[in-house]
Amino acid sequence: MMNQTKPVFARRNFLKYSLIGLGSVAGLAAVGVGVFNTNQYRDKYGKLMVLDGHLADIVHAFAEAAMPVGNGFPTIEEAEVVKRMDEELFFISENIQSDFKAVLYLVELLPFAYGKMSRFSRLPREERIELLEKTADTENDLTRVAVANARMVTRLMYYGHPSSWKAIGYDGPFGNIPEQLSEQRKYYASITKV
Repeated sequence: MMNQTKPVFARRNFLKYSLIGLGSVAGLAAVGVGVFNTNQYRDKYGKLMVLDGHLADIVHAFAEAAMPVGNGFPTIEEAEVVKRMDEELFFISENIQSDFKAVLYLVELLPFAYGKMSRFSRLPREERIELLEKTADTENDLTRVAVANARMVTRLMYYGHPSSWKAIGYDGPFGNIPEQLSEQRKYYASITKV
């Protein structure tokens, strides 16, 4: 009589490990969606071309921490920081867009480097401000430069909006000539209409 050997990897084991593997992948995907997917701010801005999805949340949270509040200063929504930043990023090269998105994701995960178990956009405003102050003195050049550049772009959007001018004592353009929208701005407005 012939001696039958049992297969090393039987069908039952194959099915068992396949289901465990699929369950693990599904679980990791659910965690990933939960970690990187919030609707905290993005619904306020309508259709965005570059800062879609979670990037709108990161920019809004960063701007809230980097810009002044009260005393006549506008809110981030009033100054249209996220929408204007999206518009400016839309008209530049994809390489620069990609680099700026990388900076935003670095900012989003920065709290983990400082021992906090939360993403930047989910921290209370006071903790976000404290974290940004810490990054100004860090010896890590990448972190310092990334945060400084994100702050610079945010300031350009915030202080370039007429809603902030009174608070900083700026009278507006010489001669009070009304703003004329460029063809680019008209095009952006037409494609982001909801």
